[in-house]
Amino acid sequence: MEFVLHPRDLPLDITLIEDQPFPPINEERAGFVGITYVALRPFDNGRSVRITLEEIDPNFCVSGRVVWCNKEKDGYRIAIEFPTNEECYCVRMIEQLSQIEHYRRQAKIQGRRLNYNEAAAEWIQKFAASFPAFSI
Repeated sequence: MEFVLHPRDLPLDITLIEDQPFPPINEERAGFVGITYVALRPFDNGRSVRITLEEIDPNFCVSGRVVWCNKEKDGYRIAIEFPTNEECYCVRMIEQLSQIEHYRRQAKIQGRRLNYNEAAAEWIQKFAASFPAFSI
């Protein structure tokens, strides 16, 4: 199971929702299953959450489940899994867009001005091959 670290400079809105009946998770499944993110508050393991990401896509909204939550010096690192094929696929695509935007912003800090397409081309060449594949 692989989790992708969501960039901090693209804040997620994570809201607790009524617990959803997710299908049982096979611990041996391979590939992309979710994200990790540093939140300002803790979340209980097993709780259902709704995630939105206004900055990348105002219509993006998925439900997931908190796998673990660990205290860190500057917040709480949480892992959220997306056990349905549809939501997992959607989140993986949004995460790639988030990684590209983060790459573009980092290039800007380093004095390089890239438009989104230029950043995408560079990110794909450098990182796409190592981005976890979608497989449930």
